[in-house]
Amino acid sequence: MLYGQFIIFFLLLFTGFACKKIGIFSDTMITGINKFIILVAYPCLILARTVSLEMEPSIFTNFILTMFINFGLLMLFGGMTFLLYRARRYPKEDASISEFATMSSNNGFMGFPIAVTFFGDLGLLYMVASNIALNTMFFTYGIGLMGRDRKRPKESVRKKIVRYVSLIANPKISSAIVGVVLCYNHIMLPEIAMDYLELVGSVATPLAMISIGTMLAGGFGPKSFATMRVMEPAIYKLFLIPLITFVIVWFLPLDPMVKTILVVGNAMPVATTVAILCEQYDRNKSYAGEMLVVSTIFSMATVPLWIAWLPF
Repeated sequence: MLYGQFIIFFLLLFTGFACKKIGIFSDTMITGINKFIILVAYPCLILARTVSLEMEPSIFTNFILTMFINFGLLMLFGGMTFLLYRARRYPKEDASISEFATMSSNNGFMGFPIAVTFFGDLGLLYMVASNIALNTMFFTYGIGLMGRDRKRPKESVRKKIVRYVSLIANPKISSAIVGVVLCYNHIMLPEIAMDYLELVGSVATPLAMISIGTMLAGGFGPKSFATMRVMEPAIYKLFLIPLITFVIVWFLPLDPMVKTILVVGNAMPVATTVAILCEQYDRNKSYAGEMLVVSTIFSMATVPLWIAWLPF
């Protein structure tokens, strides 16, 4: 069952890859699809699955714990990768991007479909909590990384406030917050609203995997697999980061599902947001893109191994 589901994921990736290669999907169309997934499909999926949960106090507590523990893990990974790439004598420009890529997981765009497929609605809820921590890191520590070793104008207080408000207003986060509040207070949506949310949300998983497949159709070549500066961060991302997460959560008195989601979430490939922020802050986007694509390809083998192996 486990590997059968991943074969389906692989076929969806290949569908996106092929459609991009033969010209069915244009860049404009892919951008539109991605916006639809992020702004419409995922929020509908999250809200529908969260509201339908039986929200016990323990689930709410686990949601908060997952969020804060993952943020703590990300900060640990930040310090660890800083020392790691200094020891490896990476050039400063590459070091910042490699650090960011190694600590950042695609636990939203790729993590959500995997969580809901293999761990059900509760797994999705905890993966959302993990993703909230990741997004918080992106727009705090991540932006600091993008500006490191560079002179940049000081950000005004107003701009910082706008950035944090936009983080909370992120449709994935806001839909999770609304869903948790409704569920915690045992407020059910009308049946027609639930049917609509389920129907729209049901396309999120296949569309997300197809979209990731389109990313594999360009932005890298065979040389990427022979480039140590690309392969090394990808290996750290897919093996070292989840292994450290596993060791830490093993000793924590957490619900087994929380432990599983924390490990699986951090076993995901490099997050797409890394390349996006590199472009926005005039860093080496192509280097970030290569790590993203290479880690995504190998993750189709490593992620199911982590899911099958975890003893929680």
